[in-house]
Amino acid sequence: MHETQTFPATPEQLREIRGFIWRCATRDSFSSVVGDLLIAVTEASANAVLHAGSPIVRVSWNPQGDRVEVTVEDEGVFAARVGAPELDGVGHRGIQLMAATMDEVTIAQGSVDRPGTGVRLVKHKAGRLS
Repeated sequence: MHETQTFPATPEQLREIRGFIWRCATRDSFSSVVGDLLIAVTEASANAVLHAGSPIVRVSWNPQGDRVEVTVEDEGVFAARVGAPELDGVGHRGIQLMAATMDEVTIAQGSVDRPGTGVRLVKHKAGRLS
């Protein structure tokens, strides 16, 4: 069942976002991949909360047979950052974690002229397809 929830863009809401994904995944028979979904959605949501300057984060769950599409959207501006996690010890692994756990990752970058970044995450029940 397709479902969308909007959350305030605060660090405290990351727990609520994870709870939303957990409930949807277990309800719609995606329990076998819920760990990967939680990692990727948390990373996308944390990026929106910490970097976008948006008041909200909108998370949509859309199962389609043996796959689910989750979108994480904000009303902010995508801030391209090249970090060196081994040097500064401050994260910078979110996009790599999303790519490692999902079958598809697409990022539509919001700009000053067109605010609103969207991250589309697709996961198959059977895991990554060849």
